[in-house]
Amino acid sequence: MSEPVSLKDRVSLKELVAKKQVFAPCIWDCMSARAAELAGFEAVLLSSACLSYSMLGMPDIGLITSDELVAATERITNTTRLPVIVDADEGYGDSPLMVYRTCQRLAKAGAMAISIDDTTAIRGFERLFQWGANYNDGVSKINMKLCSMEDFLAKIRAAVKAVEGTECMIIARTGAKRVNGFEDAIERMVRAEELGAHMTMVLNIATLEECETINKRLPGWKMFPDVYSVNGEPIVTLKQVEDLGFNLVTCHFLEKGSMWGMMDYAKHVFEDGNTAYADTHDMGGIMEEYVHSPAGYYGEFSEYWKWFALEDEFNNKK
Repeated sequence: MSEPVSLKDRVSLKELVAKKQVFAPCIWDCMSARAAELAGFEAVLLSSACLSYSMLGMPDIGLITSDELVAATERITNTTRLPVIVDADEGYGDSPLMVYRTCQRLAKAGAMAISIDDTTAIRGFERLFQWGANYNDGVSKINMKLCSMEDFLAKIRAAVKAVEGTECMIIARTGAKRVNGFEDAIERMVRAEELGAHMTMVLNIATLEECETINKRLPGWKMFPDVYSVNGEPIVTLKQVEDLGFNLVTCHFLEKGSMWGMMDYAKHVFEDGNTAYADTHDMGGIMEEYVHSPAGYYGEFSEYWKWFALEDEFNNKK
């Protein structure tokens, strides 16, 4: 009998990235993690933005609490064998003690990597730009607030200390490229690496030339964040950045896919007044072997048979 996911079942991200490049999608809950696992991905990243949209229905402006992040991490790590990387932003506090506590809790919750950046406690990607007065006038200037080099390094020291003796990695992340320039961003990562950060990440890199420069200055493990395409062409390929030392690459796409699927089904069911469209839709054939069977479709996600088998084991009085 195969038991539900436990600590011994989880794959170490350290072991994976030591062997090869890992490509990981951003997720927000157990079902999105399960979809990534079924598709063949070997790791996932719990995105604070995705979590805010899904859990709170609010924009990514730093409204998720550390308790909510830890709880979400624990739920996901309890249901997937994949290593879970957690976007912990600035560490959920400006004091390195808060960073220490946040990272310690996330490691205990099963996180295999935690990213800590140099923003302030007033955080969130959607604060990155200064919008017009009615919030629809477009971007007028960059409005990202960063902490000082000294404060950032204090947080990295705290984060590294918090995960000592665990399989959890600390990924030092900087947004300084857009604020203070490329050189300051690299310097922050060099200093973080010297303090024991297991991996570094420079946000907003978009060219091979930038990757080559980073690789020359940062010989250790590196993460390429949120790879994307322009006019249908990827800005870089996985192979190109792998050759430059980027052994972890993340991406966003599950949010769009899940929203499209929900809206497509919802519109048809609402207009038809019945569930025939959803019941007979083969999802492009990708899941046709079990889409018509509750024992298949739902079982593949929940693996309910494992829970019933475990319940039978507990009820066995022999």
